[in-house]
Amino acid sequence: IVSSIVTKAAEYTISPTINHVKYLSNLQQNVETLNDQTEKLKVERERVQRSVDADLRSGKEIRGDVNNWLSAVDRKIHKQEEKVTQDEEKAKKKCFVGLCPNIWTRYKLSLEAAEKAKAVAKLLEQSKFPEVAYRVALQDITVPQVKGYEEFESRTSVLNEIMEALKDNSVSVIGVHGMGGVGKTTLVKEIARK
Repeated sequence: IVSSIVTKAAEYTISPTINHVKYLSNLQQNVETLNDQTEKLKVERERVQRSVDADLRSGKEIRGDVNNWLSAVDRKIHKQEEKVTQDEEKAKKKCFVGLCPNIWTRYKLSLEAAEKAKAVAKLLEQSKFPEVAYRVALQDITVPQVKGYEEFESRTSVLNEIMEALKDNSVSVIGVHGMGGVGKTTLVKEIARK
């Protein structure tokens, strides 16, 4: 009974103490890990932002979880960049008239760096979106029969070209131009009707 009590007591006291000592000795490693994770997060944020920009240009709607992730990453990176210089200055401060490092400050900084590295790693894991946007459903448009539309050979070829361009998913904008009064509006109304 005594040995099991001693074993349990040692388990609850020695193991946590060793973990706390590790924070003291691993300050530089924890800070480097945090900086590496933050750089990876910046690269991942740029990748997601490029996908978002491309989908916005093609008329897609960005998913809410993607926007939330981007906002969370921006906040995390901004806070991290502010804290790095402050923390480095704190870690350099010494106690006892500069004879030894400030152990409490080093411990706190190491612990914070390890926790922040875990939070950044979690954000990195969340960045694996299957898709960042979705195509917006088109509304039903009912256009009355166009009066006065005559099918000329030149209009038919232009109408067919525009209809083919509308079927192409890579085309996001179609422009119809020409002199006033040649039937641009009438042509577009006929396309809308079809």
